[in-house]
Amino acid sequence: MPEPELGPLAAIIKPVVVSTCTTDVHLIQTMAMPTLKGKVIGHEMVGIVHEVGRDVKDFKPGDRVTAASVPPNWRSLEAQEGLSKFNTQGFYYSKDPRKGGVFAELCHVTDADMNLAHIPESVTWEQALILTDMATTAFTGIDQLNLKTGDTVVILGIGPVGLMGVCGALMKGAGRVFGVGSRQVCFDVGKKYGVTDCINYKDGNIVDQILSKNGKPVDAVFVTGGSSSSIADGMRMVKYGGTVSNVACFFEDATTVIPSDVWNHGGLDKYVKGVKAVGGRAYMERLLSLVQYGRLKPELLVTHTFHGMEKIEDAIKMMADRDPTVIKPIIYFD
Repeated sequence: MPEPELGPLAAIIKPVVVSTCTTDVHLIQTMAMPTLKGKVIGHEMVGIVHEVGRDVKDFKPGDRVTAASVPPNWRSLEAQEGLSKFNTQGFYYSKDPRKGGVFAELCHVTDADMNLAHIPESVTWEQALILTDMATTAFTGIDQLNLKTGDTVVILGIGPVGLMGVCGALMKGAGRVFGVGSRQVCFDVGKKYGVTDCINYKDGNIVDQILSKNGKPVDAVFVTGGSSSSIADGMRMVKYGGTVSNVACFFEDATTVIPSDVWNHGGLDKYVKGVKAVGGRAYMERLLSLVQYGRLKPELLVTHTFHGMEKIEDAIKMMADRDPTVIKPIIYFD
């Protein structure tokens, strides 16, 4: 691939550690984003500044940095309206073939001063790496639940995003936290993070399981995976006036059916929000501070560590094959 071209506000980053994501797997399997054909993929990266544009003020070559997986375009009308996340200039969206993803020796970050974040000395590469997508996505989704102290929350899918969602929910004051999944490795980490009840969807209908254990509808549901029926399940188990926040991408199934037993009476005031992750320097710096001061331990998600760029393929295959022992594989470029 050609080297990315450096603009006056941009930076070229030399990745040190990257992580594969289920989104990478889905994009490969479905070609849901045709503009990616022929481009580098990957969107989770921490690295060292290689070069900066002439107008970059806050970063210099050699700095340890990270960036959210979907960097916003801060010179946009959406940003002026406080909706920066709806106009992105991230790793996947440019039509320039030189501006691709992070699975490369060099990657391009547009508007470095607004999208890069310095990694504090006490924060490890691995900790910062998990924040780029898993934490930004999870914490944005949890924010949309508007939790009250002591609320009961269902995390519907405790993979890596769901596990970060557990942490976010507890920071927002959640009391009881149901974690829905099937893999023991996720249940084990979930308990360390604060899951009070592990629900295995293989043991029966999850709505019945949760309503039986809770004795009443729950206050909020955070959907991070499964299928589009997960949204309907969330609607069934959430209370009147409750919210279902969804961050999952259902690549193979774009249709969500709201079941008649939920909707046919009308006026139930149950809310469904489809949530897009926040990016940008300020948000990343806030997440980094949670790690720096011991509030968040994202490194517990790392289950497999590889060395060498050529190992990206192994990590992708591990996730595509649904290896039951994996949460997040990471790859050091050394």
